[in-house]
Amino acid sequence: MKYRIENEFHGPGDEVLRTMFQEGITEQLLPSMSSVEQAETLEWSEKDGVIRRKVRYLPVPAIKSVGPKKVDPMWMEWIEESEADLARGVVTYVNVPTTPGVAKLLKNRGQMHVRTLSDTHSVREVTGELKVQVFLLGAVAERVIYSYAKDIIDDEAHALEQFLQTARES
Repeated sequence: MKYRIENEFHGPGDEVLRTMFQEGITEQLLPSMSSVEQAETLEWSEKDGVIRRKVRYLPVPAIKSVGPKKVDPMWMEWIEESEADLARGVVTYVNVPTTPGVAKLLKNRGQMHVRTLSDTHSVREVTGELKVQVFLLGAVAERVIYSYAKDIIDDEAHALEQFLQTARES
């Protein structure tokens, strides 16, 4: 399934994107997020205005089963592998499940664009494709996972907006 999620922020797009990808931001946002139990930056580098990172996420267990199949909470853990081009305001990402059996069945990749709407507002658009390769139940699982992922992205956007506001006030 293809998806699109938008979040608005106060501040220009370049500031929002740079903050979203600053080193250690994931760990700083985690206490303000209710949808993620653990988040850890595994790799982070910047060269020529391009930031590459790998971040491990373990969400709060919310999906108990898909059809008759029970879901182990660790099946929902993933590593975001992303590359942010700060000059273009474009991010490419792949989310890779950490459980090998799940990684064979679930594919998720896409792009994120951050654009300035005005001096005081910007919008982040996350687009991508989510594929669950399970006969008959794949489409159902995709919708459930998308709904859950949207909640996490919205939660992260709220935490980032709070972080940006606090930074502006300091």
